[in-house]
Amino acid sequence: MLIVLAWQDGVTEGVLAAERETCWYFRLFAERFEGDGSDDRLFGLWSIPDADASVLLGEFGSSDEGAVVWPVVGGLGSDEAQRVVDALLSAERGLPRLIVRAPDFPEVLGVWDVTSN
Repeated sequence: MLIVLAWQDGVTEGVLAAERETCWYFRLFAERFEGDGSDDRLFGLWSIPDADASVLLGEFGSSDEGAVVWPVVGGLGSDEAQRVVDALLSAERGLPRLIVRAPDFPEVLGVWDVTSN
């Protein structure tokens, strides 16, 4: 599952399901422009609480049609899903749990755990 919340020459913010039961909020925080191909991008990933992940997976987890672009049109996206997304977009965040290097999802070139000192 991939929910695209923002896009600028590729996805810059969204929600993804690494497995069918775990969801992550991600946001682009660094980018190196490559003139001859895909840009090199680093994304921070923060885990989404289980209750909120259940809402998103329940509504969008079975979609095999690729990414869902938010705001969802065509009748998808309940008030509860809207509440979850609004909370994700307005939350103040500390350090991410993971850093992912990817030109764009779903292609991932590297994953790093983030440690705090």
